Amino acid sequence: MEPAGLLDRLEAYRDRSFQRLKKRRVTGERSALDFINRAGFCTAFTAGLGVPCLREAIAGEREPALPEHIQHDYAIGLAWELKNRLPAKRLVYYGKVIGGRPGFIALDLLPAFLRLRVAPGGYRSLYAHGELSQCARLVIEALTRRGPAETRVLKLSSGFARPRERAEFDRAMKELQEKFLALKVEERYDPFTYVWDTMERRWGDAMRAARSIAPGEAALRIVRRYFDVAGFGNERAIARLLVIDPALVERATQRLERERMIARGVRIEGLNGTHSVLTTLLQ
Repeated sequence: MEPAGLLDRLEAYRDRSFQRLKKRRVTGERSALDFINRAGFCTAFTAGLGVPCLREAIAGEREPALPEHIQHDYAIGLAWELKNRLPAKRLVYYGKVIGGRPGFIALDLLPAFLRLRVAPGGYRSLYAHGELSQCARLVIEALTRRGPAETRVLKLSSGFARPRERAEFDRAMKELQEKFLALKVEERYDPFTYVWDTMERRWGDAMRAARSIAPGEAALRIVRRYFDVAGFGNERAIARLLVIDPALVERATQRLERERMIARGVRIEGLNGTHSVLTTLLQ
């Protein structure tokens, strides 16, 4: 039987853990780095995905509404600055990697994510198996050959510079980020543009560290941190959000259940399906 008021307790836990409280707000670079390192991974701007969100932590409230003019929003503005400053110093990883949305990964968990998300054989293998678009292949080849390059240069190098091809090019860049093949390394102004590089060149040390981790161990590290911070979650939803093989997520949660860290198969009034929950939140 579900404990009374369980969902309220679970969300109150997330309020504290996700720093969705005024007294625990992120206020600058140091507290943002502490927040990301403790969370392990988080979104930059998108709230409501079941993982910490930097914008929420800066605002100090749960799912703050988006203003009509986002350029005047303090939380969005600071999050925007931090997503440039922290990765530029190689203090965190930043890219479209959490539910396809921009997010951060702490350095201690980056090798685990890379072990699970980087395909053996790299982009050539992905393309050969139909898992990478032609535009994405041409872009990553240009980056590999040329080194760091601005968006305009990549459009020209890949042959996708015409206005009608912008959507296809943008999809390719999202694809390369989600597959941990390429990433933004700089934003330039006047005119505004992004600079891109390959994951191998930018984070070669983390790529090498990833090779020494077994997939099951990598999944366990990520899933353990997820429950420690988020408190509860549906296993299938976790697998989709973090792009982890559902079988690996299941084995990880079985291990955490044996350790009595979580209870599995819990029904929570107000939510569909069953969830895994920290045992301390069920007492």
